[in-house]
This record gives sequence, C-alpha cells and structure tokens, in this order.
Amino acid sequence: MKFVLAFTGSRGDVQPGLSLGVELRARGHDVTMAVPPNLTEFCRRAALPTEPFGADTKELLDSALVSNRIKSVNPLTRLRAIAEITLRDGRRVQTELMDLTAGSDAVIGGSVGQERLLNVATARRIPYVPLHYCPLRRNSVASLLPIERAPGRAHRLSWAALEHATWLATRSAERELAADLGVELPASPPAHRISGRDTPEIQAYDPLMFPGLAQEWGHRRPLVGFLDLAPHTRAAIGDADDGAGLDDWLDSGSPPLYVGFGSMSIAEPAYLARTFTEVAAELGVRLLVATGWSEWMAGTVGDDVRVVRTVDHAAVLPRCVAAVHHGGAGSTAAALRAGVPALACWIGADQPLWGRRLHALGAGASLPAAEVDHDSLIRALRLLLEPEYISAAEELGSKMVGPGAAVHAAATLIEDSVRSPLDTGASRGGIR
Repeated sequence: MKFVLAFTGSRGDVQPGLSLGVELRARGHDVTMAVPPNLTEFCRRAALPTEPFGADTKELLDSALVSNRIKSVNPLTRLRAIAEITLRDGRRVQTELMDLTAGSDAVIGGSVGQERLLNVATARRIPYVPLHYCPLRRNSVASLLPIERAPGRAHRLSWAALEHATWLATRSAERELAADLGVELPASPPAHRISGRDTPEIQAYDPLMFPGLAQEWGHRRPLVGFLDLAPHTRAAIGDADDGAGLDDWLDSGSPPLYVGFGSMSIAEPAYLARTFTEVAAELGVRLLVATGWSEWMAGTVGDDVRVVRTVDHAAVLPRCVAAVHHGGAGSTAAALRAGVPALACWIGADQPLWGRRLHALGAGASLPAAEVDHDSLIRALRLLLEPEYISAAEELGSKMVGPGAAVHAAATLIEDSVRSPLDTGASRGGIR
C-alpha cells in the first residue's frame, strides 16, 4: 500500500509520525513523509522519502502571531489567531498535499492541521487515519478543565464548548478551503465529520494516563501507547552526536536534574537559566540542560552543569534524578518510561493537561512557565524528590506500553483499517 504521513508542527509533533513511517516501510509499504521544511532533513536521516509542505514551524512559533496572540489571555484573540493561520496557510497546504497524495491508499496525520488532511482525503476519496497525542474528543475522563475531579459531564461539556468555539472562529475559512477542492461545504466541526468516517482515530498515548478512557471510547479510538523511535532509527538521526562526552559526565557524579523545553520559545531565558542554576546548587544536584530550538543556556559551563542541544531521552533520562520539561506528550512519556518524576513547566496547548495528569498520578507536578521563580521551582522540585513521587514514577514506568509495541499496534490498525474499514453503521452521525 502507498501511504502519505503528513505531520506539521514541531519535532515533537513529527517524531511519532516518523516512527510509524519507519515501521510501515519495514512492512513493505510505499511511505512518503510530508513535514514542514525545517524538519525534512530530520526525517530524511531516517532513510524515509520526505517532502516539505506547509510553513517553517520554527519561524511560525517565533512569530508574533503564535508567541503573542495565540497565547493571549483573551480567548477571542486566541480564536481569531487560529482562524488567521487556518486561512493563511490552508490553501498552500491543501495544494501541496493534493500533489503528494496522488495514487495514495491513505493519508495519515496528526491533529495539527487535521482539517486540511480531511479535505484532501475527501477529495481523493481515500481514508484519513488521525493520530492523536492526547485526548481531543468529548469524553468523561480526560479533563480540559483545570479541575481533575470535576464530574464527567463537566468534562464532556468543556470539550463540546471548545469544539463549538473553534468552529465558530474558523467556519468561514473552512468553507472557503473546502470549496477550493470541490468537496461538500462543512456544516459541523471537523471532530464530528472525522468521527463519522470508516477509520479509527488512533490515540498515541498510554491508557494508564487516563484510567477508563480506553473503555469509554472502545475500538473507534484505540489507545495504543506513546510512539517513539526505535534505537536504530534514533542512531541514524544522530541525536547522540549532540552529547559528545555526555556519558563520561554522567558517570562522573551523582544523577543530574534534566531540564529541556524542546521546541518551545523561552521567555526571559537569562532569568530562567539563573533560576535553575541557583536552585540546582541549593538542592545539591547537578544540572543537565538540553537547549532545544530556543538555545537557552547555550554556552553555559560549570563542573556541575552540562549543556547540550538535544539528548536521547531513552538513554539519558533513566540516569537522571528527575526531569523538568514543557509538558509535551513526548517529553511526558520519556520521563515516565524512564521511571523518573517530572515537573511540567507548561506554556500552552495540551501541556497543562499533561501537567495535571502527572500530578494526579502522583508521579510529578505542574507549574506554568510564566510563574517559575526561585521559590516556586524549589518547592516543586523538593516535592518531586520525595520517595513517594520517585516510587510512583518507577511503578508507572514499569507498567507502560513499550514504544515498539505501541508503534506495532498503530501500524497494524492502519493496515487493517485501509484493507477493511470499520463498520460504523448507526454511528455515521459521529461519536459525540
């Protein structure tokens, strides 16, 4: 079969898709990765055919539209910014994806840009298989609210409100973009339309994170576990080259505190660097920092501080005492699989949700990045270093679905759904 795997966003959005693409190609399928221009070389190093599409996500993340308006405290400002991105990049993305999907049996992609993938799949009359990195549909288990123990009905209503508000903000743009491809003009949010199709919405995160959700959603939204690259693929990509000499540093002293914010832009990086350095010294722990896209702390030196651009999470985090990250799904999974407690210093999107889950499971804590100072950081880290948090993280990590098993399950679901679409029958109206 011929698959196009279209993933936009940051490396954290693309990497699970890449792991799936490698698996599908190993099974003999024709696979093309479609990713933002700034991530094409990353995927090509995994020996997969890769084509650029859409905008450079590093430029987009650094733009005022994302760094200010989408993160505005005013919900109307955020929704208008989403609508602007939808229409501004939508035509280009659809045109490029129409070219890339010629002759394809299915298109597979993440939740970022799902509307474009749905339009292209509809125009091509092929399946679209979504891959979600966190709960995005109505349910009574996963909380969109900052209150974990709210009633299940409140959770469902919060997701419904988000769907409706986003649809109202983007409806006009969505209809224009659908008209461009000659497909039926949408009359409902994309979540409703996607759930009415004959393919599963694969949930690429561990069922342990949301007890009861797998049972509530069943085979239409199977929870397969967090996806990650196999060791040989990670070696081909070359992450280890960024940490030359890191093994010797790790072996030379006590387990360090890991800090990394991935592709996130860091506000006041000098202040944050000083705060983490001071707190680590006060706690008597060494500090390992991955600068990521922001390059914060780059150039910092010291016997008890090691700064690299990226690390192999699977190899390095088990050798750390705890982890601080931005709360992305991939970083959350990496820390938990390593059996170390984690602090999510979240910035936006799904990150607060993962921070709340870490806290609810007793394996970590949550703190808005904007509220990080000496006192808040040292309180949170002292909590993480308590024996009960360490034990909870170790126990949870030991029970999680392994990355190889998760990737295998997702690839099998894709093959099965394209060969034999689900019988949705009476559910054609969409799962609510």
